[in-house]
Amino acid sequence: MNLRLSRRNFLFALAIATIVYSIPGGIIGYRRLELTRFKLGLGTKLLYLPDIHIHEVGERDYVVELVEDIDPDITALGGDLWDSRLETLEAPLKLVDTLKKKTKHLVLVLGNHEHWAHQDRVVDLREALRELEDRGVVILVDDRIHLGGLVLGGIDWRENPKYYRDVVAEIGGTDILLSHSPDVFPYLTRRQSVLLAGHTHGGQICLPGSIALITNSYYGYKWGLYRDGDKTMYVARGLGEKTPPRIYCSREALLVE
Repeated sequence: MNLRLSRRNFLFALAIATIVYSIPGGIIGYRRLELTRFKLGLGTKLLYLPDIHIHEVGERDYVVELVEDIDPDITALGGDLWDSRLETLEAPLKLVDTLKKKTKHLVLVLGNHEHWAHQDRVVDLREALRELEDRGVVILVDDRIHLGGLVLGGIDWRENPKYYRDVVAEIGGTDILLSHSPDVFPYLTRRQSVLLAGHTHGGQICLPGSIALITNSYYGYKWGLYRDGDKTMYVARGLGEKTPPRIYCSREALLVE
């Protein structure tokens, strides 16, 4: 018996195996939304929601349902609220209008896709930020604010992570530092001991159990809890995607209390 596989048969078998692997993984990735609770004794409920990637009105209704269930004091949108697949600002603005009614404070930090959509001339970032600020959204661009009993800081996206060093040093002390990129973590000072980040989508295409195969973090962060001495970071898997779909990588929001 000839056990050798032709190139065509090998590719066919590989395609079938990929489909068999991806279908249940895709179902898990889309249907499951996990809420991770991070206890810090803050006395304030902060819900961190990175990587929503909204494209159409009503596309991320589960985000609204989550905020309704949690009733947070602060809801922080952790970057990549939209991306270059967006045609108009209608969808993110309607989502923000809804969230504003269900949380005391709504905060936004920017991710790579807000900047890239601006560079691609899809969404004018200046116009978008004006619209959001008019709706009462607190936008933290390399700044900090006293809000809900906390000092919150927010770091803007940078393509080269080495440029986080100076801005993190300049931003001053915070109870919670918000960043889209986890690559801020190596540059935290003693004045910022807790960082919340996203960006990686938890690897997006994973092995069962959300075991990440790859990451888009320059320093190799995937998802979950990281500690370095007295510094702590949690990288949430986020709530949406641009392309491709999530495989064995369920969506994740983070509740810090």
